[in-house]
Amino acid sequence: MNRQGHIGMAILAGSAVLYVMPALSIVPAALVIAAAGIGGLLPDLDHKTSTVSNKLQFSVRTRKKLKGLSALSLGVGILWFVLQQPMPWLWAAVGLILALASRLRMLLLSGFGLLLLAGYELYSLHWLTLLAGFALLIMPFVKHRGIIHSPEFAGALSLGVVSFIATQPVLLQALGLGLLAGWWSHLAGDAVTVEGIRSVLIPRLKVALNLLRNGGAVERWIARSCWLCSIAIWLIIFY
Repeated sequence: MNRQGHIGMAILAGSAVLYVMPALSIVPAALVIAAAGIGGLLPDLDHKTSTVSNKLQFSVRTRKKLKGLSALSLGVGILWFVLQQPMPWLWAAVGLILALASRLRMLLLSGFGLLLLAGYELYSLHWLTLLAGFALLIMPFVKHRGIIHSPEFAGALSLGVVSFIATQPVLLQALGLGLLAGWWSHLAGDAVTVEGIRSVLIPRLKVALNLLRNGGAVERWIARSCWLCSIAIWLIIFY
């Protein structure tokens, strides 16, 4: 399922959570919906060119240019070194920076993952920090619809979020519940496609209902229907 389908289903899931929750004021209610929309896209961080991944990196064309300039800069640095010209290391440093910029997504995800792991170790943070840090650290290196899309990971994430927000203010509770609603809706959306989702513990266990084609007319109608149902729920809740 593509972006429009995932967002539509995520908003509907967040609206359903909002419907069964105790009455909330407009700010936490809006936070539930916003978090659900974000959560509906987050599992696709394991895809190099997904909507959410593209927010963390340059365009394909720019990345190719950066890689080419990086190789050129490193080549000049080597030539400068052989010819005993001044500061060959400067060219090498520029080449390294350009190479890192071409892999900005990997740098951001893994870097933030390491920060979370360090925070867990140094400050004894909630174990959700350990789970999130590990997930972000491996995110650039795992295959799409692998461990991050598995029901086992979603279950562990749910346990972590629920146990963390249990003692938190209402805004954090709204954020956590919305995020989980969006995350599970993403897995449900992928389960109805031909690719499906797969268990990590039982690799042969796969759910692929093959009910729709990514980006097809059925998905567009599902997205529109989800939005209409969400609006109806909002009207029931607030009016």
